[in-house]
Order: sequence, then C-alpha cells, then structure tokens
Amino acid sequence: MEFDAYAKQYDDNFMGKGSKRFYRDLLKELEIAEGDSVLDVGCGTGYILSCIGEQRQIQGFGLDVSEPMIAVAKEKHQEYEFVVGDCAKLPYDDASMDVVTACMAYHHFPNQEGFRKEVLRVLKPGGKFYLCDPRFPWIVRGFFNTFFKDSGFRTVRRNEKDFEQTGFRHIRSVKDFYVQVISFEK
Repeated sequence: MEFDAYAKQYDDNFMGKGSKRFYRDLLKELEIAEGDSVLDVGCGTGYILSCIGEQRQIQGFGLDVSEPMIAVAKEKHQEYEFVVGDCAKLPYDDASMDVVTACMAYHHFPNQEGFRKEVLRVLKPGGKFYLCDPRFPWIVRGFFNTFFKDSGFRTVRRNEKDFEQTGFRHIRSVKDFYVQVISFEK
C-alpha cells in the first residue's frame, strides 16, 4: 500500500504536513453536536477525529485500508475505534452515523460509486457527509487521472452531481484554487 511505509512519520512528514491545510478547511465547515457518532473514512493516523474530539465529546470511528496507518491511529487515539477496511464495504450498521467525513482520501478510492452508496447507507436520516479533496486545474487533474492509477480527482461540480445522483442533498460548497469542501445531507 502506498501509505504503509509512511505511517509512523506521516503526521510530521511532507504529506502529512501538506494535508493539514485540507484538515483545517474541513474542520471549519463541520457541524457536529456533542455525542455525535462520527466516521472518518480514509482516516490515516486519526488526526481529524482527534481535532474534533478536542472541541466536543464524540463517538469516533475511523476506517482506512492501510494496516500500519490504523496501528498508529489506535496507538495515538485509544478513545476512538479504528478498523482496517474497504471504503465501498463499510463495516457499520445502517443509519448508525451522524456525520461521515472523507478528507484527502476520496481521490484514492477505487470504487467511488460504492463509497457514495455506503455513506448514504450508514448515515442516519438528516446525517451529514463532508468531502474535502484537492481542487486542481483541468490540466493538472487530467495529468494525475491519466498517469497515476489510483487518482480520481474530480471537479467540485462533478462531485456535487455524483453525490446528488446517489441520493444526497447538496448543502454547501466552499472552494479556493487548491481545496474543495463539499457538504451533503442524507
């Protein structure tokens, strides 16, 4: 796996530090109440759940495909439940989550449609999903999507449309030259 070798130093290396800009933008948009069940898909080392937990009491769940990343998350954030798993086969009950997030992960998911359906399934009615991913100009996006096998970078409009077609209600999109944060509701 791509991130396995970086797991122990991810938070402090180039990739982890670069991702913090995305984490910050996502955290500004989140609406989470005390006691909410929050699932972070593609959670890596558990950084986002940790930041949310500093602000309010939550039931935190993290899922990642990388076993070493999950091992680091479990070590650093023992108050939350972390599992290794497939984003298109979430191991959670129907209507069990108040909030689901995917930050700097969606473009890596090999089955984005399956992921969208699973998020819809595990969210409670009225639950919220937050997508935070890079927003590249078309030439950069085209290069990555053509030459890197795991890339699935999408435009803001394409992400809005795909999630709406899956059954979500689009709430808000915040974007700049580099970051997109899109909020949806079940």
